[in-house]
Amino acid sequence: MRIDLLNSLVGDVAHRFGLSMDQARQLAGVLIALIFDEKRGGFAGFVHLFESKGLGSLVQSWIGTGPNQPISAPQVERAFGAPLIGAIAGKLDAPVPATAGAIGALLPGLINELTEGGKAPTGIPETLRYWVASIADWLGDLGRFGWGALAAGAAAVGGAVAGGVRAVGHAADTTVDAAAGVARKTGRGLAAFLPWLILLLALLAALAWFKGCQRQREAAADASVSTSAPLGAEPAATAPVAQSNARFSFENAEGKARIGGQVASEAEKTKLLDAIKATFGAGNVEGDLVVDAGTAPAGWLDRLIALLPDLKARGVKLGFDGDKIDIDTSALPEAERFALSQKLRSGFGGFEISGLWDQAMAALSSLKAGFSADDLVKALNLSAIYFDTGSASITRDSYETLRKAAEAIKAAPAGTRIEVGGHTDATGDAAANLQLSLERANAVTAKLVELGVPGEQLVGKGYGQDKPIADNASEEGKARNRRMEFTVLR
Repeated sequence: MRIDLLNSLVGDVAHRFGLSMDQARQLAGVLIALIFDEKRGGFAGFVHLFESKGLGSLVQSWIGTGPNQPISAPQVERAFGAPLIGAIAGKLDAPVPATAGAIGALLPGLINELTEGGKAPTGIPETLRYWVASIADWLGDLGRFGWGALAAGAAAVGGAVAGGVRAVGHAADTTVDAAAGVARKTGRGLAAFLPWLILLLALLAALAWFKGCQRQREAAADASVSTSAPLGAEPAATAPVAQSNARFSFENAEGKARIGGQVASEAEKTKLLDAIKATFGAGNVEGDLVVDAGTAPAGWLDRLIALLPDLKARGVKLGFDGDKIDIDTSALPEAERFALSQKLRSGFGGFEISGLWDQAMAALSSLKAGFSADDLVKALNLSAIYFDTGSASITRDSYETLRKAAEAIKAAPAGTRIEVGGHTDATGDAAANLQLSLERANAVTAKLVELGVPGEQLVGKGYGQDKPIADNASEEGKARNRRMEFTVLR
């Protein structure tokens, strides 16, 4: 197991999902415990779990020597169960979406490293035992979700090592004497015990180094500690300051821009106000922005400024709260609503947007009481559901479409069953496209079930590139072929 590569992977995941290095290391420790849970059959049982959830091809790609297939956050929840993911997120004090995404980013590389040469490991490598030990104090709390070794076996794996961490700082001869005493008590003698003693001391040294690095990072980060404190005095603990979301509200009221909100700095405030005044005229701006240093940077600022000219239609309302956006275009003619919604969706990819208005939303909203199953799928097939490139992870701007779809499906005639068919363009390997289309179809059905649709009403199926509706020779044709297609099952 190449620890340098694992450290690099953990660092990358921490950066991508907004976790601290300690949080990412703790998460890696949990995954190691899950992978080697003896009560579930160890590594072989872990592989079987994924196979039983229809994710066997993913885990086999991580074990094999070929490229690792990605696993989406919905697939992570399908494999482990949403309650366990939520409990892990709670222990890490991290958001559930970030936790699920980070697990999906860690697993392929972790399994790949554990199965070097395609060989299944027989147990936790010695070099990784301290990763489990670092979270041994709360592994047991997660055992109630059916992972027995988290409550007993896996905690015990790190227990002796964790005890070693607590012993670091005692005199070395105390450790040696205690070890020698154990050897005498068991009658094996020092010669028989020596290899284990050397291993224990090596583990203790590694753990001491690991903890020392942590202390150095913490000391370097605490720039506020006074140097005039008495020698030997404990520095005051600095509690992390929770940052509030950057917020912004906008309304075009008869050509005037009414604004409000809160940003992190004068520079952000000036930049946004100057852009609004340049677009609407200095005399047509009402309201102000509050500056609060406890506010997170506005990740939407530059994108919003680029789209200000599109907000000149009267009656448009827009609100930001962190990475969530709420829009109201109901005062506009339908064609203008469609166009503005598409621009906002394109401009704010990755944000969760409510209030989008497209042909599917219009059609689903127009369904009358007593609508037929055919009416339903006709409306559903107008919807555009987006995914991250090359994966089955549904983009957040598609959530509202799926919420509206779930409402309509739940109101469908009794006994209605619907196939959710995934389709791709012809780019790449046909077999990989078939697998991706199935995973995307399953991701959509899983999201609809999460939103309250009975699972027995839905069937996910992948068709890959075999049923194009447009020419794959053009980008426009490829975009049309990448689709979800709903069909009534008779």
